Amino acid sequence: MDQADAIIWATALGIGGTLAAGLTGPLLQARASRRQARDQEAFQVRHRLRDERRAAFATVLDQCEAFRHSINAAIEARMALEWRSEDAHWELWQSTDAALGALRRAATNVAITGPAPMGELADAVHAAAARQAGVWRMRLDLDDRLVQNAQADSAFADARRQFIAAAEKILALPTDQGTRHRGLLRRSQ
Repeated sequence: MDQADAIIWATALGIGGTLAAGLTGPLLQARASRRQARDQEAFQVRHRLRDERRAAFATVLDQCEAFRHSINAAIEARMALEWRSEDAHWELWQSTDAALGALRRAATNVAITGPAPMGELADAVHAAAARQAGVWRMRLDLDDRLVQNAQADSAFADARRQFIAAAEKILALPTDQGTRHRGLLRRSQ
């Protein structure tokens, strides 16, 4: 009887182990599949956000160039001897105002896509551009305008440079080494 009981117990344990393995294997596989799907979705969201930010940052820089082009045209016309009044060259100011408006919209887009410090930097770029445009609308003699324009242009260039440096840091590819190791440890526990 002892051998018969041992055989029955061994058979029962074998069948039980086979059933347990048959049930736990698919459960573990399903859990791993769900985790992989979540990780893939998170990766895609981060990638899409990075692409949106890259486009928003590039638009700010493009609008900086458009503003620079339009303000330079206004400055050249202002420096020319045939400048008589603001009304005579309103189309130059229209171009500059349009460029400032486009730069404002681009800065707003950066504020929306984030992160918040980039929105603040984009606002600083717009404010510096608006200050530079304002210099040429003041009633000053030419020497004072040139001095104030040099200061405003320097501030605009600095704001743009800070924006670019911050954008490069944000858009740099992450070195997920630490994240990968933590993920491997979490999965192995």
